[in-house]
Amino acid sequence: MTPRRQGIRRQSELVIETENRDLLADWKARLGLDRKRGIHERFGLSVAQKPGEVNLHTRALGFIKYLLTYPDPTKGWVPFALESIGEIRRQKQDISAIVTSSPPISCHLIGRRAKTILGCPWIADFRDLWTQNLGQSGPHFLQGGLEKRTLKHADALVAVSTPWASRLEERYPGKKICAIPNGFDPDDYSSPSPPLTRDFTITYTGQLYQDRRDPSALFEVLRDLLKEGRMSAGDLRVRFYGRLEAWLPPLIKKYGLDAAAELHGPTPRNEAMVHQRESQLLLVLPWNDPRETGHHSAKLFEYFAAARPILAVGGSRGVLTEALEETSAGVHAFNKPILREFLLRSYAEYKKDGCVGYAGKRQAIERYSHPEMARSFAQVLDSTMQGAESESRGSVPSTVV
Repeated sequence: MTPRRQGIRRQSELVIETENRDLLADWKARLGLDRKRGIHERFGLSVAQKPGEVNLHTRALGFIKYLLTYPDPTKGWVPFALESIGEIRRQKQDISAIVTSSPPISCHLIGRRAKTILGCPWIADFRDLWTQNLGQSGPHFLQGGLEKRTLKHADALVAVSTPWASRLEERYPGKKICAIPNGFDPDDYSSPSPPLTRDFTITYTGQLYQDRRDPSALFEVLRDLLKEGRMSAGDLRVRFYGRLEAWLPPLIKKYGLDAAAELHGPTPRNEAMVHQRESQLLLVLPWNDPRETGHHSAKLFEYFAAARPILAVGGSRGVLTEALEETSAGVHAFNKPILREFLLRSYAEYKKDGCVGYAGKRQAIERYSHPEMARSFAQVLDSTMQGAESESRGSVPSTVV
């Protein structure tokens, strides 16, 4: 079940699409503002010019948005979803279990109610954690009680990594919890790969999330290598595909990379995947919070499927590092010496052979595919169903996922 999105038609009859209300747009309309324009654009407000910088008015607007849309901007979907779930109940459809996946967290508010309406087990899946998300902005202490009241009804919890599952175990002792990482769809990459670029391209696809993903270290090392003559400005390209942050162009200028950088803005996903597969290197920018060791970055899995060398810059050693080491698909440069060595080695290989070689282990990478994710979820569903049946017979389940 999902909200209906304008311009997107889903082919499967197994997908139920409901109406949805954009609460933030409704508030703008009540205040006489354009529903589609951002407040910064409408009033010409300045935006941050450096990574990690957030203007006071931006913080204030963020807090107001948080209060108006509490607990999240998708809560306008909740009544429509519950109406459809009620219709499922009236039609006496055979539903064995419920899985809700966040973000948005409103999915779990729906899941809690759906469990009561349909009378079947509920699994709450967290692609990002709720109040324990270190990279999330906003006064999440306000949601602690809501999270506990909601998740106490869940029969099992799922997180994307072992460190995140451990955080959930600390908060919900005795609850059935497991880790299932994100993955990629092999069908998205079934067409022949395009030719590699003639330039030494480093490509980033996705959002930078304001101050949470910072390419400064990469820019600094590239600047130094250009100054030393270890790289040529004529064949270096650093490409960004995705929503642009206002601080990115000044940062590029600061490091003298104007001629090498390409800022392409939002790009259709199928086009972005072509740019991934034609690149010499693919750039991952982990969260810059040193405490965050359990975040992979969703783009990592698309990059696995693209079968090009991955360069992760910044952050701390954690599950991202382990995934790259396990698959031999790239390097996590969490300090500048590692970054410098990897760039020099890759550039030398590019100059010698015309491309950077790829050494990813296919079998290890396939463990991060959607079929493997489905297999893991099936195991959780089987275990949870068995536990629910045992409880209905008056016994306590002994299986812990």
